[in-house]
Amino acid sequence: MKLKLENKKNKILKSIKMIKQDCFPTQIDATPEMLEKIMTFLNTDKSHLDERLDNHIKYVFLDDKVRSDNKNGIQYDVWDVGWDLVQTEGFHIRHHPLLDCGDLKKFKFPEPDDSLFCSINRLDEKLRNEYFILFDQGFTLFERLWLLRGFENTLSDLYFRKSEVDYLLDGITEYHIEIADRITRLGRVDGAYTGDDFGTQRGMLMSPDMWKKFFKKRYRRLWEKYKSCNLPVFHHSCGNIMDIIPDLIEIGLNVLTPIQPEAMNISELSGRFGRYLSFLGGISTQTTLPYGSPGQVKKAIIESINILGQYDGYIISPSHEMTSDCPEQNFLALHKTLNDYKKGFLSIK
Repeated sequence: MKLKLENKKNKILKSIKMIKQDCFPTQIDATPEMLEKIMTFLNTDKSHLDERLDNHIKYVFLDDKVRSDNKNGIQYDVWDVGWDLVQTEGFHIRHHPLLDCGDLKKFKFPEPDDSLFCSINRLDEKLRNEYFILFDQGFTLFERLWLLRGFENTLSDLYFRKSEVDYLLDGITEYHIEIADRITRLGRVDGAYTGDDFGTQRGMLMSPDMWKKFFKKRYRRLWEKYKSCNLPVFHHSCGNIMDIIPDLIEIGLNVLTPIQPEAMNISELSGRFGRYLSFLGGISTQTTLPYGSPGQVKKAIIESINILGQYDGYIISPSHEMTSDCPEQNFLALHKTLNDYKKGFLSIK
C-alpha cells in the first residue's frame, strides 16, 4: 500500500523555515554516469527517476548555451566560455575568453534576453505544483570571473589588477541582478541557488577580508532581489568556509550546501549556525559513499539527521553530486535507509 506523502514543496519550505516535521525531505543528485548506474540499480528510466529517488527539488536553468563545436567536443555559453562535452563527471573548461587579455575593461558583457528563459517558461505545471522549483544561478561571481579569466590569473588579479577585477565583477553582478529581476517577475520558481566555491578542505581560497572586499556587497545586492520577493536563497560552496558563514547569514542566506564533512566538522557547523541556517548535504561522496561499507553509509545518514537536523533545518542529501565510483551496495544502502527513515522504521536516536 502506497502512503500518501505530504507535498514535496511544502516539506522543503518547512526545512527552510525550521518547522518541525515527521521526517526531513531528501534529495539525491548525481552525475550523468552515476544516474545511468542508478537507473540500472532501480530498474527504472529517466522519466521516473526523481519519483523513485523521492527527490523533492527540481532544478531549472537558463538556456545559456549558444553554440557547439561538436568536432572538438566544446559547447560555448553566452559569455563565450567553452565547456567540455566529453568529460561529464565534474565541470571542465576548454576555453577562457579572457585568459590572455591585456585590458580586461574592454570586455563586453552579454545582455539577457527572453531566449534564456524558454525552458523555465515551459516547465510542467504538475511539477511546479508538487516539487520545490529551484532556479540554479550557479557559477555566479567568483567562478564566473575565473571561467572568463582562468583560475590562476583570477587569484593573482585580486591582488594586482583590482580596478579591472572590479569592472568585471560589477558587470557580472549587474547581469545576474537583471536575471534575478526577470526570474522573480516570471513567478515560476520557489527559490534561487547561487554558487561559488570559496573554500578548500583546509580553509578559504582567499582571506575573509579579501572575500568581503570583492564579494559580500555584491552578493547582498543579488540576494536582496530574491529576498524582496520572499524567495529563499540557497548557496553552494565546496570546502571549509566557516570564516565567512556569519557574513552569509547577515546578508540573507537561508540554505547552505553541500556540507562536506571532510571540510567542515558537522557538529561544529550545526552548533554554531544551525539556529540561523538550514543545511543540504552532509553524507560524504568523497569517502563514505564510494569507499565505506553499507553499514557506514547507514551510520552517516543517521548522524547527519541527528546533527545537521537538530534545529529542524535540514534536507537530507549526499555532500555533492554522487559520482560513478559509488558501488551498487552503497547506493542501495543509501536508498533503503532513506526509505526506512520515511516509513518510521529507522531508529534515529
